[in-house]
Amino acid sequence: MMREFRAGLLGWPVSHSLSPAIHSFFLQHFEIEGTYGLYPAEPEKLATFVTELGRMHFTGLNVTVPHKIAAMKLCSSLSASAESAGAVNTLVFGSEGIRGYNTDIIGFRAMIRDLPPPFFVLGRGGAAAAAFAALNSLEVILLARGDAIPETNRSAPGTVVNATPLGWKDDDVFPLDIPEGWCFADLNYNPGWKWRNCLSTQVITGEKMLVEQAAESFRLWTGYTPGEKLKTEVLERIRKKLHENKDNQ
Repeated sequence: MMREFRAGLLGWPVSHSLSPAIHSFFLQHFEIEGTYGLYPAEPEKLATFVTELGRMHFTGLNVTVPHKIAAMKLCSSLSASAESAGAVNTLVFGSEGIRGYNTDIIGFRAMIRDLPPPFFVLGRGGAAAAAFAALNSLEVILLARGDAIPETNRSAPGTVVNATPLGWKDDDVFPLDIPEGWCFADLNYNPGWKWRNCLSTQVITGEKMLVEQAAESFRLWTGYTPGEKLKTEVLERIRKKLHENKDNQ
């Protein structure tokens, strides 16, 4: 029998996150006692937060912007996924220290499973690193702000991936145009992003990735694996919650 489940999300900021709702559904389904909280941690306080929560016998932590790369230095060991991405988003506390994983890779692969290559990924942080690692067998080009999709690539369908924080604010403007007939895969999931909502092309938002990576984190922490039926139910619930929250603002 596992000890009482205690986990949470470290980031700056974290107030927008749906992770507590997702893990609450998982805990209820498997009848596990425990909590999952939000822990805003400024970059200079990350190590202090992780150390303190470890002393409080936490099961583990998720890590989000802007800590996914810095958190690697706090790990005693790394999984192959974390090493390939060069970033971690899941910490597991154990008797031999902290082991770092990257469940974003699994989540991202599930999100873009049916989208066409090549993939043009805008971003330079941990989310972009996970996307690059997930696409290692496909054609992928990392872009920086100010770059553009070459004309030679525009004749055939492809996918632009937003792996930046752009989109959490409703008035954000994305610095790339999306060619006609292409797909836009947004790792964020703010339903009020005006720029994205005006696109006429196919759009995939980050709820699917969020649920899939959370399910893998939950498995690492508890040994229980959320099945496809449960993940689909949770995905529907958080999408409903997203739009309800937006309507109430």
